Amino acid sequence: MNLKDAGVIWTTPNKCSPLEEVKIVFKWKGLHGQEVSFEIIDGEHHPYLKKTVKSRKGKAELTVRTGGVPGVHFITAVTILPDKTRYERFGSFRVEAATNILSGKQEIDGLFKFLAEGLRQAIDIVKVNGKKITFHKCADNSWENLAYPALGIAATRYFIRDLKTMFEAIYGLQWPNGRLPDHVYGDGQSFRRYRCVMSDLETSTVSTVYKGWQAHGDDGWVKTLIPKMEKGCKYATSDPLMYDKKHGLIKRTHTCDEWDVTINYETQPARPSPGKDREIEERKPPFVLMQGDTSVTYEACGLFAKLYEALGNNTRAKYWLQQQEHYYKTGNKLFWDGTKYQHHIHLDFVDHKDFNEKDQLAMSNPWAITRGFADHKKAVSIINEYMRRLKTTGDRFPWWSLQPGYPDKLNYFPTTGLWSKKQGEYCNGGLFPLVGGELCRAALQHGMEKLAVKMLGDFYSVVKRDNGAVFTWYDLQGNASINAPHHQTNYDQWGISPWLQALMEDLAGIKSDGKLFEEVICSPRWPAAGVKNAASTAHFPASDTYFAYKYLHTGNRIDIAFTGTGKKISFRILLPEKTKCRTVAVEDKKIKFSEEEIESSRYVNFSAAIQGTQALTMELQKEKGK
Repeated sequence: MNLKDAGVIWTTPNKCSPLEEVKIVFKWKGLHGQEVSFEIIDGEHHPYLKKTVKSRKGKAELTVRTGGVPGVHFITAVTILPDKTRYERFGSFRVEAATNILSGKQEIDGLFKFLAEGLRQAIDIVKVNGKKITFHKCADNSWENLAYPALGIAATRYFIRDLKTMFEAIYGLQWPNGRLPDHVYGDGQSFRRYRCVMSDLETSTVSTVYKGWQAHGDDGWVKTLIPKMEKGCKYATSDPLMYDKKHGLIKRTHTCDEWDVTINYETQPARPSPGKDREIEERKPPFVLMQGDTSVTYEACGLFAKLYEALGNNTRAKYWLQQQEHYYKTGNKLFWDGTKYQHHIHLDFVDHKDFNEKDQLAMSNPWAITRGFADHKKAVSIINEYMRRLKTTGDRFPWWSLQPGYPDKLNYFPTTGLWSKKQGEYCNGGLFPLVGGELCRAALQHGMEKLAVKMLGDFYSVVKRDNGAVFTWYDLQGNASINAPHHQTNYDQWGISPWLQALMEDLAGIKSDGKLFEEVICSPRWPAAGVKNAASTAHFPASDTYFAYKYLHTGNRIDIAFTGTGKKISFRILLPEKTKCRTVAVEDKKIKFSEEEIESSRYVNFSAAIQGTQALTMELQKEKGK
């Protein structure tokens, strides 16, 4: 029997992305105007479309938006013959999800492409104890060093599958007392591991493990790792060289904020002597309390609670929430100066001469916002202080590691040669993309969306100028700079990651609330960028889970088609200026919503189920007198 006699289903295209339109044609000589029922099931055999159409002579056609679980989607077409018997034909097409943003604006779409490729270029594989480890090349570290914390995982999880081996390597080399190394070298390197002066390693690694778990969703794996994670945090909050009992906070050597450079660093041993494994045991430096250590500990406590909730241990979840409350109250009381968070509080006396260290705007301030440590009022105050200083300094971007850096006359750092740290260079006041990215995220999250969009445009101009590269730091005029050519990293994942998050999670606005996009928070902020037609997909390759939407603003109406592998979505949609929402409908069924104002921005909030491919419509109206 040939195809004309048997009938056949063709699809155009036969491979597509979520929400892409697929034309389905059932060709058969037995079709003469009768009805044909189509059913489509997704990659896990969940039916997500059933529709009946009337055939024409020799064919029946249907165009659908695809959705649901990726993989091969099967089509069944059924018609009833004159003798009342069923006649079935079958077809298929394949759905493949990939993280992407399309807005029609080059400064957004082009920046996304640059950063996505940069994150891939920052990935390497090396053997540690004979096992292949996927890791991020960090900042200005040499290529063979698995430098930590792996901050880039918050963004690279949208592009790579292996989100486990880097943590297995680090926790596999954990010291018996819980301490983690921040330098691990692959096989063949003579110096396997050591710990320098970082104080946020055990706590910040909780955040990166959590973000990896969100993408791979392996509860059994994280259950085996969580005792080591807690052991690390216990070390950080009990070891005499790490913890200040008087204040109940982690302490550190007198570094430049979160960066691992102590004042007078170059006059002290660069690495521990034989038998030692911590630099601070030899250096005997002055100690401080630093807000960034406190805010990251606050974040870690909250993420421990979420992990334990997911694992069904409410007792441990409650314990960590209580710990989080301690760090929130103590840290905000101690470090907040009314405008910003202080650089740090001295535990040991350091004579800074006539330099007013309290005036420094330190790099951990934006992190305090994006970690949730700063409330809305504090967040706006910090962002405004960055903008005020940008105007008064005349510097190219507000990405300072410190503003101002320590004056050269204090002789804290070398001012010539490799690793020079003049005032305004490197961690002594240079411009760090990782600071700018977190500041951009903070502005998007706190009602200053247009400012954030400008920041994205500024960053795009820099990345485009430098052929897609992102370096650890830039001078005050915005030029890429390098301290040590032998440690050059063209694609600094620490710097790339927050900008990618700003695009995907805060401007396009897709976040997984928990793991695997089972519950999604969707906050598209396209009006701030002047975008009326956009599409975005956030995809975790480690689990092949995703959420996708298409956004269209026409006249007094916003239409959003959405789909994903999860179950529930909470929308928080930025309204165009001077408008209010009249109605919200999902699949033509009106639902309840609320409006929320944050600064001068207005958001519409409502929830819906994720079921196949759905469409929502928001009817808008102009505000009276506006």
